[in-house]
This record gives sequence, C-alpha cells and structure tokens, in this order.
Amino acid sequence: MALVRKYGKPDVFLTMTCNPNWEEIKRELEVGQIPQDRPDLAVRVFRAKLEEMKRLLLEEGILGKVQAYVYVVEFQKRGLPHAHFLLIMQGKYKLTCPEQYDSIISTELPDKCKYLELYKMVIKHMMHGPCGILNPECPCTKASGKCRNHYPRPFNMATLQGKDSYPVYRRREDGRKQKVRGHELDNRWVVPYNPFLLRYFNCHVNVEVCSSIKAVKYLYKYLYKGHDHASVSLNEPDGQGNVDEIKMHREARWVTPLEALWRIYGFELSKNNPPVMQLQLHLPGMHMVTYEEGQDIQEILDREGAEKSMLTEYFEANKKNPVILYPGATSFEDLRIVDGEIVPSFREAAERRGLIEADNTLDDCLAEAETFQMPSALRRLFATILVHCEASNVRSLWDKHQEAMSEDYCRTKLAMQAVQNMVLIDIRNMLQSMGKDIKSYPLPEIDEEHDSSHGLDREIYEESIIEVNPDHETLATSLNAEQRSAYDEILTAVDSGEGGVFFVDGPGGTGKTFLYKALLATVRGMGNIAVATATSGVAASILPGGRTAHSQFKIPLTIYDGLSCSFTKQSGTAKLLKEASLIIWDEATMTRRQAAEALDNSMRDIMNAQDRPFGGKTIVFGGDFRQVLPIIRKGSRAQIVDSSLRRSYLWECMRHLKLVRNMRAQSDPWFAEYLLRVGNGTEEDDGDGYIHLLDEICVPYTRNDTDLHRLIEDVFPMLDDNMTDPDYMTSRAILSTRNDCVDRINMQMIHRFRGEEMVYHSFDRADDDPHNYYPLEFLNSLTPNGLPPHVLRLKINCPVILLRNIDPANGLCNGTRLIVRGFQKNAIDAEIVLGQHARKRVFLPRIPLCPSDDEMFPFWFKRKQFPIRLSFAMTINKAQGQTIPHTGVYLPEPVFSHGQLYVALSRATARSNIKVLAAPDDKGKKNKKSRQDKTKNNRKQSGTYTKNIVYKEVLRWKAKIPPYSPLYSNPASPEWLRRYAGLPAATASPSSSRVPTASAFTIDRPHR
Repeated sequence: MALVRKYGKPDVFLTMTCNPNWEEIKRELEVGQIPQDRPDLAVRVFRAKLEEMKRLLLEEGILGKVQAYVYVVEFQKRGLPHAHFLLIMQGKYKLTCPEQYDSIISTELPDKCKYLELYKMVIKHMMHGPCGILNPECPCTKASGKCRNHYPRPFNMATLQGKDSYPVYRRREDGRKQKVRGHELDNRWVVPYNPFLLRYFNCHVNVEVCSSIKAVKYLYKYLYKGHDHASVSLNEPDGQGNVDEIKMHREARWVTPLEALWRIYGFELSKNNPPVMQLQLHLPGMHMVTYEEGQDIQEILDREGAEKSMLTEYFEANKKNPVILYPGATSFEDLRIVDGEIVPSFREAAERRGLIEADNTLDDCLAEAETFQMPSALRRLFATILVHCEASNVRSLWDKHQEAMSEDYCRTKLAMQAVQNMVLIDIRNMLQSMGKDIKSYPLPEIDEEHDSSHGLDREIYEESIIEVNPDHETLATSLNAEQRSAYDEILTAVDSGEGGVFFVDGPGGTGKTFLYKALLATVRGMGNIAVATATSGVAASILPGGRTAHSQFKIPLTIYDGLSCSFTKQSGTAKLLKEASLIIWDEATMTRRQAAEALDNSMRDIMNAQDRPFGGKTIVFGGDFRQVLPIIRKGSRAQIVDSSLRRSYLWECMRHLKLVRNMRAQSDPWFAEYLLRVGNGTEEDDGDGYIHLLDEICVPYTRNDTDLHRLIEDVFPMLDDNMTDPDYMTSRAILSTRNDCVDRINMQMIHRFRGEEMVYHSFDRADDDPHNYYPLEFLNSLTPNGLPPHVLRLKINCPVILLRNIDPANGLCNGTRLIVRGFQKNAIDAEIVLGQHARKRVFLPRIPLCPSDDEMFPFWFKRKQFPIRLSFAMTINKAQGQTIPHTGVYLPEPVFSHGQLYVALSRATARSNIKVLAAPDDKGKKNKKSRQDKTKNNRKQSGTYTKNIVYKEVLRWKAKIPPYSPLYSNPASPEWLRRYAGLPAATASPSSSRVPTASAFTIDRPHR
C-alpha cells in the first residue's frame, strides 16, 4: 500500500503457475518416475522460469517499463507453486484505454493455421472449466448453477471499460471452437493471457489489467492471503482449563514437499521494489522495547539505547540535516510548535497546521473573510457555505456574522430590521442562483415588501436583468460575410416564431463566439430572452449571461439513451425555456449526444409539440468536430464516436451553417491552412500517423531537464517583472495531455513565482469504509480527475482555475480562471479575470468534493479542499473553447485522442506565439537526423514529429434513427422533413443552398 501511495495504482496483475510437464523437468526424470516424484526438480525449474519472467518484465520491459512491483510465491493445495505479480508502470506506459489493453492481452483462440503452437498452449493452459450447466461438479460452480468467475463470458466485438471498473475484453464470435474436457468451448471460455509470455513459458500465465482503485485492496489481500490451514487436535486442558493455541498452531503446521524444498533452498517467497519499511509512531516515552523473560525491569531501562526508537532517531537525523526544502520535525516538542507558539496537544497543532479538520472551520472561514471588508462578497461566501459546505450550525453562523455582512447596508441609515431584510433578500437571490431555496435553512423570515424581483421566477428574473454591453450592440455591423449570412438566417427564424435548429460549424478562430455575442445582443436588445450556454465552463464564461449547459438545463450527471432533463413543467427552468426566443449551446461537439437528446425530449414535453425538434424553439448549436470529442473515460474509439452529436438523430434536423474564414490567424493564412489540415487529418504523415511539426514552433528536445525550462521561459518570459499583471498571467498557458504532466509544470511554476507560499492540505475520507481498508495516506495520494490535489500550494497573484460550478449565474463556473489576491487558513480571496464578470472579487471556502461516477471508485470518496488548481498549465481538453494568445504545448508522450493536437495548436493567435516541446517515441519515429519520409516524393526530412489522431468517421457521419427517436414511426415526406427541420413553409425555397430538401436527409432507418 505504501508503493501505491507513492507511485499510484497498479496496472497489471499477472499469475504464473508451474507446469509439471515442462521439458526441463521431464528429461531429468529417471525411468518410471513422474514429476510428482521429484519436487526438487519442479522447485528449481520453476524458480529458474520465475527469474526469467522477472528479467522479461522488469529489465526488458516486455509489457512496458515498470517503476514499482510486488510479487509473492504461493503453493496450491495440490502442491504446485505459482507466483502473483503486481506491476505499477511508468507514466507513459500506464494502461488507460481499451486499445492499450488489447496490445498486451488476448481473450480469444488464436488462428490455428498461423499459430499452431500458441493455439495448443491456449487450449491446454488458458481454457476455463467447463463449469456451470456443462459441469455442475466443477469447484467454481455455485449452488445456483453459475460460475463464480462469471464464465462463460459474453461475446464482445471490442474491449470496453466495464461498469464495475474491470475491463470487458474483446471476445469476437469468430466461429473458432475446440473440444476441451468433453465439451466444445469457444472464446467465451478463454482466460486473459499475453500471447508472447504464454508461448515463451508454456504454462498458465494469466495477465489482467487492474488499473482501478477497486483492485488495490483486493489484490493486496490476495497476494498476502497466506496458506490454507487445517489442524485438528484433542487435548486435555491444563489445570486452569487453558489451551495454548499458539503453541498448537506452530507445532501442527503442515506444508507440501515443494514448499518445504523452496524454503530449504532459501528462495524468496516475496519481494517488493522499492523496499518499504514502516516508521513506527508513538507518544513520548511510549515506544516498544524488547526484553527476555524474567529480566529485571531496571536492567531493561538502564540498557544502552533503551530510550531510542526509530522515530527518535528520525528526529536526530533531521537535526543533522537541517538544510532541506521541507524540514522535518526534530523532536516531539517541535511537532507542537505552530507559528512560533507551543500548543498544548499534538491534535491542536495538527488542526492549526491544517492537517486535520477542526470543528469550527466554517466559523473561522467567515471570520477571516471579514478582514477583507467586502460585505457583498462575504454574503456570497455565506451562501456558498450553505450550499456546498454541509454546515450544521447555520443559525449560529448567521448570528455571529450578520453584522459584518450588513456593513454596506448599514451606511444607508435604514432601520436594523430593514437592513437585515435586505441582507436576507441578497442571500436568498444568491441561493436561488445556485439552485437552492432559503426556506431550506434555519434563517429569519424575509419581509417580501422590499423584494425587487416582483414575484418572477428566479431563472426568468436573472435573465431579464442581464445588461447588454454597449460595445456588443454594434457587433452586427462588424460581421464578415459568412457570419452575416448565419446571423440573418438565425434571426429570421427568431422573428418568424417558427423556430429552427441550427449548427454553426467552424474551426477555432473563425468567429463563432463573436457571432453568438452579436445574436445575444440583438435578441436581448429587443426585450426578448436569450439563453446562452456552453458545454464547458470556460466557454460559458465568455458568453454574456453564459452558464454551463448541464447547470442551465438540469441535465443529469448519469447519461443514457432516452433521458430527459430533471426539471418539471412547473419549474422556473421550464418557464424560462418557454419564454426564450433564442437558445445557444456552444462547444456542443464536446457533449454527449444523449445530453442534447435529453433537452429535446424535455422541450417537446413542456412546449406540447412532440412532432417538432426542441418544441419548435430556435436553438443554435456550435462547435468544431475537429476538436476534442465527448470524454468517455477509458472508452474505445467506437464508444467515443458513437457518443458524438453527429451520431444523434437530431443531426439531420439541423441547418448547417459553416464558418471557414479564420479571424484569429488573419495575419498568418498559411498557418490557418496548416491547422485545418491537422484537424482534418490530411496533413502528410509517415504512414504511422506521425506528422512533421514546423521547426520554428518547436523547442529542441535533448532529453534533459532544461528542455522544459526552455519551454517555460518561451511562454512566460520575464516572469518576475509581470507577476502582478493579470493580463500577462491569463494570456498564456502551457497545455499537455495528462494531469500528471500539468501538475509537474504547475509545481515548477509556483516554485519560480516569488512571494509567500500558503500550503493547504485536504481532508479526505472514505465514507463507507468501516474496516479502514483504504488508509488516509492512500486517500491523500489520489487525485481523481476534476478534484483538487491533496496538497495545494498558492502564492499571491498566481493564476488558478475553478473546478466546480459554485455560482454559475455570477461567473463561478467549472473552468473559470481567477487570480489569487489574498488567503487565510480557511478562505481564499480571488478575482475573476475573464468574461463578463471580470474584475469581480470572490471568496472561496473549502468544500466537500466527490469524484464523478466515471472514476468507478468502490467506495464513497470525499475530499474537502478549495475547489481550485493552479493554471499556469492545463490539460488540452480544459483549454478547448479558449483563446490563449501565448501557448506552450508539452508532449512528453504523443496525444492519445481525436483532436487533441489540433486543439493545442489552434489556441494561439499566430505561429509566432506558440512553442511545442515534443519528446521522440522509443522507436525513434521522430527527430531522426536522416528520416525516410513516406510521402509520394519519398524525400528525406529531419525535425520534430508527433502523432496526430483524427477519427475521420466523425467528420462524415450519417445519423441512424434509434427506436426512441420521434423520427422512428412513419416514413417522412419532403414537407414533413421541412417542418421537422423547423423551416417556415411559406417562405422556404427548395432551391436555396441552405434549405435541406428530402434528398439532403440521409437517414438509415433500422428494422423494427
């Protein structure tokens, strides 16, 4: 478990079992002997094979380079030895997706003609059972007649990540069968194996992917479960009726001949690397001592070294080595010194250091925030605490901090009752914007006389008070020809009241956001309601009045086909959508199609228009399918493509408006064309998907730590002179593919950043772990996607990014970028730097956070921490939808999903503002001095190459109609199709290039 805390979850679980019929054993037998007669031979040969297995796994890296491992040798009930390995791979070799699982594991019968020897070994060593109804007497068959190991497994065309956190391996129904132990068995009965290792060792070698939390504790117990014991003894008790069970166990143990010889030869039974030694903790003067039976107690105390323990010697070592970055404690008293003061107890010291949670943290949070003297922000903090912090003493918090929250209203010379009422109305409105009702909390009642919302539903009231930026009112006059055409067509649908569904398709930089702002300003300027949403919080924060689609439309977190949103017909959300003249959903290509279909289902219901998409409302989707597609954790390519909006039945109902003129890169049209080729997958590659990057944007890779330093210097030049400039800090970022790379860059940056550092530790717990299967240190080592780190290091003026939707209506969305302006132990003062809420100051408390269901934890993991991360660097996926004028791209390993390289390269405004550090792959596909370019002219090139992944099928997908779609019932006539696409019948022109006709709808209708 210490290895898991240090290096992360294990990736591979491998079991190797001795084969008594190995040739090395059989050829050493005397005439008439069988392998069971020579346990010494079986032990020595198995040990030699085990050493060879260790060489292949740990030195040759046959499954990838290993950074930590554990193995244990056990002996079966029949005596044969077997070894269990747990391998923790190095970062770039970790198994993260089904394609990687398939590269090392097979669960299918091989081709008998091509691989006859391997085929024979699979039949002999890797076929389970038969069991179940085929063989009820099999030990693995339960009383129900089913196999406890779930064989036979179902056929499966592609490897998937199962819902129980274990992979569902590919088992194709290819017709291959073989008679095994009297029954015809096929791929459903194959135990997972690695073809090379099975062929090499000719024995049972089971290889499984185990890169999930659920596997950690189970495998740990499985490795060290020990031997089966059976002892039966009839003894007379001693005179006092006692039986010495310890002595009985030690004297009665029985082992097999093979285990006995293994121990006699002195072979290792287990090993872990790196080695781990536990530091025994104790209170002062309460460490363990050893002594012999009958020894005098004073003699024990006077013995030299009796006062020493591993912990006290650790203190002494820290005294001798004081010059280290994070000094350790030098004594028990030193542990109780906090801010120069000796506190009475170790617990209080831990609380004051922020290592464990104190009972009064919320009270302290509000008290600390009061020192900044911003009553409006303090009220918002109070509302945030009510909604997100599980406060149990709400009325007490109100009574203590009401005066500080009322300071600005007190200056108006109003009566105290009126001041309290105004504060409560403010808090009520804030709670409503977060989806909560103030009546759910034990606070004083509100006098509605001073309420300015006039009884409007909160959602409608918030939209009605959005002010149109005067600068946006003239945006329509600045549209280019493509944008103007789209603008006119959308507004025609709005003005006519007929509605319509549009999709604005354009590469990054073609002005989609500019178009949305012009539409929103025009519609709102006419006194109508326009709802602005986006899939990501970053994209939503750029739109005036923008919110994330999941928050605005109440889309459930668990997505599936046929879903509806979780608002009712009578809710404020339903009334808002009925009143809305225009709905915009930006970055829709990032969302799963089921989310858009859920909104469609709900809007048909609330509008009582089942035959019209989205109930006849005008809705504009936007995005770029060249960019990153919906995230399916550990999903296969087929799963990711199937989840995209182009796979939805709604796709053919949309009018497609294209923007192609790149406004972001007008000064460099060649670079804009290059980006399009990268996004479309048409840039020339070497035949393996690796493309040549422009030399002028690349930072030379020398396999040295200075490489990353050069990239940082290129992206953040003269950092010390610009630390207080928010525009400088938020106009640049380094992008990478994985969170561990991002965290490494952020740690380097925060160390470079000048100023006093504040370190915050999270409070972690597993809510349903009564037996402490998952110790606190292990929980601290976890950093699930979307959660802040256990150790959060901040400095004044450093940039951070918000990880949760705290108050979307007021700019605090998942993805909002902020600058830290101040901090206390329990509260952080930050400033929003982008979007319509720029320059707004906000307070952030620690809040309890849980990972998404996609993490597939076997327990309820909860982390209480400030919901932010450093944002000097961020993942490529997080950067989608943003313009980052100065962009760095760090690729220590190639991209692994569709569109990632395109998104990374297209964030900058010109090629002069982008720098890429791409590491060569192990096979030397990149950065070769004399590289054979596999293009038509067969010329040689040198330079930097990196992988470009493009799922071309998603760029040209045809929709299929599922049974739950409204299109499923009747064949569609041209008129019906036009009505379904939301086209006005009277003004539609069949010859118009933007009007879909019957021939424009390619719909594959499945058989019923």
